[in-house]
Amino acid sequence: MRVEDIRQLTRAQPFKPFRVFLSNGESFDIRHPDLILATLGSVHIAAPSPDSTPEDPGSVRIVSLYHIQKIEFLPATPAAQAGANGSP
Repeated sequence: MRVEDIRQLTRAQPFKPFRVFLSNGESFDIRHPDLILATLGSVHIAAPSPDSTPEDPGSVRIVSLYHIQKIEFLPATPAAQAGANGSP
């Protein structure tokens, strides 16, 4: 995976949520562009825990770009399929 590929995904307008698959079998859902940061050679992935709070937002995983096996777009949620104001 190239740093430019990740940056292109995070800068897309409108942003499309995606899932990152790693070589160790882990995967991370990126539902907002601020949850992933691509740097030279690695990505920083915010991994909030299910019961995270503002005081304890979870953790950050630093992963080599070489360990990203694939990226898939996530299916659109019903709210995302509707218009910005909730109308169809």
